[in-house]
Amino acid sequence: MKVGVFWRKFRNVELQLKLSGENIYDDAYEEAYQHFSAIKEAGFDAVMIEWKKDNPQETLRKVLEEKVDLVFNASSLEEVAFLEAFGIPFAGSGLDLVATDKATRKKIVAYHKLPTPRFIVVEDPNEIPDHDLKYPLFVKPVRGRGSAGISEENIIERHEDLARVVSKITDKIGQPALVEEFIRGREITVGIIGYKNPRVLPPVEIEYNSTRTNTFEHKMFDNEIIHCPARLSPEEEEKVKSTALSIYKVLNAKDFSRIDMILGDDGIPYFLEINTFAGLTMSKDGTHHGYMGYMAKTAGMTRADFIGSIVRSALERYRICHKL
Repeated sequence: MKVGVFWRKFRNVELQLKLSGENIYDDAYEEAYQHFSAIKEAGFDAVMIEWKKDNPQETLRKVLEEKVDLVFNASSLEEVAFLEAFGIPFAGSGLDLVATDKATRKKIVAYHKLPTPRFIVVEDPNEIPDHDLKYPLFVKPVRGRGSAGISEENIIERHEDLARVVSKITDKIGQPALVEEFIRGREITVGIIGYKNPRVLPPVEIEYNSTRTNTFEHKMFDNEIIHCPARLSPEEEEKVKSTALSIYKVLNAKDFSRIDMILGDDGIPYFLEINTFAGLTMSKDGTHHGYMGYMAKTAGMTRADFIGSIVRSALERYRICHKL
């Protein structure tokens, strides 16, 4: 049994690079190497494989040459499409979820009567659709990740500021902007692992450090104040966990994902996004500390337990046998 651990340059910062144009530390290899080490510690053979977007044939050649049984750490739409096209088993969600944007995911969640902020999608800052959303609003890329493009100015208090912030997303990042009602409350994120019988990990509460939202710099440089487990009453914890699990299931997430929410001042956990490529690192060691890593630690899991359980979930889903 061999697991191929994909890694690709600028995995976590590629969108922010479009916006800032500055040199940003790229921890993609170090992150993947931590996964590689954890998989080895869990008793599996493993090999590092670079995903080459401009030369997928080379990636395929390497996968076949190494006789890889399962791929771990696929982290882009292109990688998932590649793996599904060639029938290569992999850990994580499939195209049915990965190919959908944040707006589509919110529509699915709302259809199932699960709470999410009302929203519109804006493709052109000069043609903002008529809407009855209540200010303040929050603006973000419809396919963003890692808080790319997020700063305090993304919280919109006045209509006259909306077009300017939308243009930051549409013109510089090159994506439509998701504009949703800004929910006042606490940011909670919930990690879930597994597929047939998914396990909900202890929720994380993200407290901001001298900022109003989780900006790119705030998140990627670990400036948040992390509370794990989150500071929730038993009733709040049950509501947050059950809502997250319902969302995980209706979106057909596989093996692992992280559900981002705002626990509103009204006591309702509002769905913001599901992260199918959630960070899994459990210590810095040159990388950003993953939120799911905090959750795994609180659950008493070693990195071998944690990453190994994700690998085993995928193996079970594909009915691939493995004997330690």
